[in-house]
Amino acid sequence: MNKVLLITYYWPPAGGPGVQRVLKFAKYLPEFGWEPVILTVENGDYPAIDQSLQADVPANLSVYKTRSREPFRFYRKLSKVKDDTGIPTFVLNPDQDEKATARLTRWLRANFFIPDARIGWVLPARRLGLKVIQTEKIDLIWSSSPPHSLQLIARYLTNHTGVKWIADLRDPWSEAFWQRELPQTLPARLINSHLERRVLTSATAITTVSAGLHQLFKPKTPQPCYTIPNGFDPEDFAELPPRSKNERFKIVYTGNLGKDQSILPLINALQKLPEQYHSKIALHLWGELQPQIKLELHKLPAGVELKLKSYQEHKNTIQAIHQADMLLLIIPNTPDNRGIVTGKLFEYLATGNRILAFGPINGDAAQIIKETGTGEMFDYTTDLYPALQNAIDHWEKNIRLKSITSAISGYSRRNLTRKLVDVFNAVLQ
Repeated sequence: MNKVLLITYYWPPAGGPGVQRVLKFAKYLPEFGWEPVILTVENGDYPAIDQSLQADVPANLSVYKTRSREPFRFYRKLSKVKDDTGIPTFVLNPDQDEKATARLTRWLRANFFIPDARIGWVLPARRLGLKVIQTEKIDLIWSSSPPHSLQLIARYLTNHTGVKWIADLRDPWSEAFWQRELPQTLPARLINSHLERRVLTSATAITTVSAGLHQLFKPKTPQPCYTIPNGFDPEDFAELPPRSKNERFKIVYTGNLGKDQSILPLINALQKLPEQYHSKIALHLWGELQPQIKLELHKLPAGVELKLKSYQEHKNTIQAIHQADMLLLIIPNTPDNRGIVTGKLFEYLATGNRILAFGPINGDAAQIIKETGTGEMFDYTTDLYPALQNAIDHWEKNIRLKSITSAISGYSRRNLTRKLVDVFNAVLQ
């Protein structure tokens, strides 16, 4: 059986979407003749902790960890955030009431921690990685980012061992929309672009999660580029109880909401509903909310039930979307957002529940929703009221969408692992 070294920053007990891709591949790779070995961080500074994900880690899996120096701890000291408080992913975005210490933190992050604030993990991981490759007799390296700094670890390892390397990029690098808001000097931007170019041209092959990202990275590299999307694990849904009709029409969103993910299109549609409908609606948001989003929620009609919860364990999130009548998906309203396909979309698909999405109507997420028949993507300025009213009418009559289709099952983690193995085998030929 061949061995592949999976390099990832996010690994249990880390929570959030970043951990799911590598964790599920590690779970299913042995079925296809590949033994995974994990290289990860020991003291990671994660946005959330989810101990329940430990149950998905194979019992005989070799996991190697090394410590890292985390600049987010410096941020905590400056901003007086408690040590056990997770820092949301949008924390370094500018805010209207931003204090001087926050501005200083963002400037330091943008110009001294390139390509990202996890750069302190690179040197220790290089040293341990060399030992792991020799001890475990690794046949292939697969490194999944963000954080993109870990690609520098993989590049070093392939250069010093000759082991072939596949770079997996789940997000844009120099073109990422949050990069535009960083107070980055021109030299820092040039260094960041240089590091991206070195990774893309040094790797034996590239994998990405969407057609849009494929189109973004492919012109930058002569190496083969493959699209392996995120997906869902049917085993996560296997023991859920049958759905029964909810007392209220339940709209659920899971994950963080940043300032580029305005919820006003939904609120405007709710305001147009006849007043007697308001008490029949429940809006549940599970995740961290940027302050601007909290202000928007003040515009909800008075009768609508609003429940806010911070990050929940993955198994609880699965239960929440399973019990929903409508699942809300909001693609960030930023330039070049056609390739954004959030990991939650695929678990939304697995529920068979209706999806109400707003974002680029010609984007990758819109295409997936269309091909699976699970809902519709609307532009940010489109009136959502007709779609919302139609969904409520179906709820009152207890009419649900059709069951899981073959188009949806193609996004199962097992099927996607099979596609990844095809890439592994092609690279080793």
